Amino acid sequence: MPSLDDINLFVQTVRHQGISSAAKANGLQRSKVSRRLQELEKQLGYQLLIRTTRNIELTERGQWLYEQVNGPLNRLNEAVNLMQTERMTPQGKMRLAIPPALGMTEIFSNVIEDYVNRYPDVRLEVEHQKQAIDLRRTDTDLQILPSYIGTLHHDYVQQHLLYLSFCMVASASYLSQFGTPNQVSDLASHQLLASRYNRSLLPADVEYQLYSDDLQLLIRLAKSGKGVALLPRLLVDKYLQDASLHEILAQQNFTELKLTLIYPSQPYLPEKTRAMVQLLRQYFDQDA
Repeated sequence: MPSLDDINLFVQTVRHQGISSAAKANGLQRSKVSRRLQELEKQLGYQLLIRTTRNIELTERGQWLYEQVNGPLNRLNEAVNLMQTERMTPQGKMRLAIPPALGMTEIFSNVIEDYVNRYPDVRLEVEHQKQAIDLRRTDTDLQILPSYIGTLHHDYVQQHLLYLSFCMVASASYLSQFGTPNQVSDLASHQLLASRYNRSLLPADVEYQLYSDDLQLLIRLAKSGKGVALLPRLLVDKYLQDASLHEILAQQNFTELKLTLIYPSQPYLPEKTRAMVQLLRQYFDQDA
């Protein structure tokens, strides 16, 4: 079967109206281009070009072949050039899947705002995902997952992003009504608000008053005095500062939750993805 490179060289020869011009445009010797065109004609079994002293003419078969391959080769070259450009400079579509809890944090909002400002040629899509997704099938560039959720494919690259610390909080009105727990065992007599993100951080025999993955709902209920909640410190720091929530069991060392960056393994990481990884690390390393 003829080489696609040789067919492309044939098209280049027609476009440049001569073997010498095509050789110069492609950085090749004239004799090499001539040999490759002769080999193409031999493999196809037809003469494609009539060579004259100053230029070339197409045979009937050569004209037919040129008309068939010129458009598709143009589109192929454009696609290759676009892919190479996107790999070298941040542009194109960038899809990022994150846990809903992370999307609620101010620090992640700052990351996205900074990325958009730096790379206006990237069309950014941020999706909230609670489970691992098939990055290749969904055309997703990056996913951030808690460590307790495994990836779908072992060949995906996994990089540690940060450890998410938790703290137990409640409102002043709740504590005045039900008292302040001094140890984890005291939680048995309190109304506990929890999510899947901290299920593994508390003893298995602790019962929940309310269980939800909507962390903003848990914050709202805790602030209104409906119970005590174990929540990421990133989410509740501002409420601790304005005293709408108070930290309890501060001496208790709750296990931190590890967040991991996941992306498909590939020889050359697109620059849009590399830029997002670097920006996430920059922001979260500062916050750690």
